[in-house]
Amino acid sequence: MQRPDRPRWRDDYELLAAVARNLHAQRAAHYPRLVFEGRITRAVALDGLRVMRTIARCWRAIARREPEPFGVHTPDEGGAWPFEREHHLVVAARHARARADANPGEFEIVGFADAVDTLLWWETAAMPARLLADINIGLRDGSYLNPRAAPGAALALKEAA
Repeated sequence: MQRPDRPRWRDDYELLAAVARNLHAQRAAHYPRLVFEGRITRAVALDGLRVMRTIARCWRAIARREPEPFGVHTPDEGGAWPFEREHHLVVAARHARARADANPGEFEIVGFADAVDTLLWWETAAMPARLLADINIGLRDGSYLNPRAAPGAALALKEAA
């Protein structure tokens, strides 16, 4: 897959959060049938749901300009490793693009595939969306301009005194 320099939906974090949520919902809706039919195992289904739920949680926080959710980098805490996130987005992008190629006049289907490609683009970007969101949060609350204004700094200063 060729990686675009600046994909179509790169700055629409709300849309990307909605698409990530939709990818998770698609899996939640279809995986039980696939397990029942024996096409995937229960373990594979649970892993797929965990990874896509993690991606959806992360994008929801980015779109809301909130700190990263707890445990998103640790599978033991319900999160996912970066290689898992990338792998699952590659698979989702391949399926979405195949559907878009089969329906070139369906702009919603094509736009959805473009958005999934954008999620993958951000997942592998040199400067990920999470870092940009954290910088914006820091600039908004002043913690990048004044280290003493960082969340929890007042508590740390009290404990140090």
